[in-house]
Amino acid sequence: MRFTASPVVELPVSGAVLTFEQDNDSFEVGTSVWPSSLVLVKFVERCIRDPALPFADVLRFPGTRAVELGSGCGPAGLGLSRLGLTDLVLTDIAAVLPALRRNLRRNRVHLARAPRLAQLHWNCPAHLATLATPRRFDLVVAADVVYVQESVPHLIAAMDALADAERGVVLLGYQIRSPEAHQVFWETVPAVFPVIEKVAREHLDPEYAYEESDVFILRRSPRQ
Repeated sequence: MRFTASPVVELPVSGAVLTFEQDNDSFEVGTSVWPSSLVLVKFVERCIRDPALPFADVLRFPGTRAVELGSGCGPAGLGLSRLGLTDLVLTDIAAVLPALRRNLRRNRVHLARAPRLAQLHWNCPAHLATLATPRRFDLVVAADVVYVQESVPHLIAAMDALADAERGVVLLGYQIRSPEAHQVFWETVPAVFPVIEKVAREHLDPEYAYEESDVFILRRSPRQ
């Protein structure tokens, strides 16, 4: 897998090379690139190239209204934007948004449409209500966001508040960062998204199949 801790991480996506500047000395975890975001993007790219692979219903981007939680410095959201997810809002806390804006500027030339950026604290009802207007999202994207036990209930509540009440889907890049957060997340999330599908490793991009990272699809209801 092409992942390093260097200041700039490169991610080839759909004929372009996206670049993400990191600040590994920052106190904010969102200013670094985390592996699951790259795994998620390359999984989606592979599925788009090969319609025979599963989850095609999730990856029909035209007409899809999407939001990313914990966008960090942008690899997952900007990678999906490059792949055609054009109605997209990238979110994070105020301290991380400058890094996200910087990487949006770096990669804007490769995007058909720039995603919107918004401040979001998962436990802020006003932020959530603003984002969910005029309607909730078809797709919620998140990668490497389960790492603090105390934040897990707020994360799941944000997913619930933003995903469409009937057909909302979560596309989740995942790695165990904290055993306690991991346990709370998987004990709690089925109450909101009872249909949980783990992507088989053979469906991941073999060059970006980081051994500790997975991709999950969380649904309100079974696929039709």
